Amino acid sequence: MKATLFHVKPFLLCLVLLPLFGSSQLTTIWLKDKTVPLPTSVDSAVIFWNSQQPDYSKLSEPVKEWYYWTNYARKNPRLFWDSAAAPIIKAFPELLGKYSASLKEELYKGAPLPLFSLNPILIRTAQSHATDIAISNSKPSHNSSNGDDFAFRMKRAGIIHCAAENISLGNHSILLSLVLLFLDIDLPALGHRKNLLNPSFSDLGIGVSVFKDSSLFSVQDFSCPQTH
Repeated sequence: MKATLFHVKPFLLCLVLLPLFGSSQLTTIWLKDKTVPLPTSVDSAVIFWNSQQPDYSKLSEPVKEWYYWTNYARKNPRLFWDSAAAPIIKAFPELLGKYSASLKEELYKGAPLPLFSLNPILIRTAQSHATDIAISNSKPSHNSSNGDDFAFRMKRAGIIHCAAENISLGNHSILLSLVLLFLDIDLPALGHRKNLLNPSFSDLGIGVSVFKDSSLFSVQDFSCPQTH
C-alpha cells in the first residue's frame, strides 16, 4: 500500500451523558509521499469477530479496513504499537516527539479492550454524515451541511446516553489515518485517542466517502450500550 502526499484533518466532538456537551479540536498534518508499512500478519481472531457482526458483509472495503485496524488496536494495544504504529513512525520520523512517546507508553501499559461491536444505528449515522459532507463539498466538520450538530444527530438517531465521534480527511492509507488519530499531534486533550481506547464504548459505526480532492473522508461514531 503506497501513500500519496498525506493531508489529514482530524476533529473531535465528544458527547458524554446528559446534558449533551462537547468540544471540537482540529489539526493538520502533511507527510511526504512514502510507502506505508503494514504488519506482516493478520489477526484471525479479529477477522472472525468482525465477520460475525450483523451487516458486516454489506460494508464497503474501506469501512471493513477501518473496522479491522480499530479492533486490532483494541485487542492488543502493545502489539498495535510494535507492529503498526512504530513502523509507521519510523517511516515518517517527523511524527516522533512527545505525542509518539506518550502513545507508546499508553499502549504498552494498556490492557486488552473488548472489541467493538458493529451498531446498525451508528453505521447509518456515520455513513450518512460522511456522504453528506462529501456530496455537499462542505468543510469537514461534525456539523451536517444543514447545520445539524453531532449532539442533535445522535439524539435524533436514539443515541442518548454517551457517544463520541472521530473524523479524518486524508489519503487512502487507512492504517496511517488511524495511527494519526491515535497520535493526536498538537491536540493536548488526546480526544481521538481516548475515544479509540475508551473501555466504556462498546459499539461502533464507520462511514467513508470520497471527498472532492479524491481523499477519503472517514467518520467513526462510538457509543456505550444504550439502556432505555
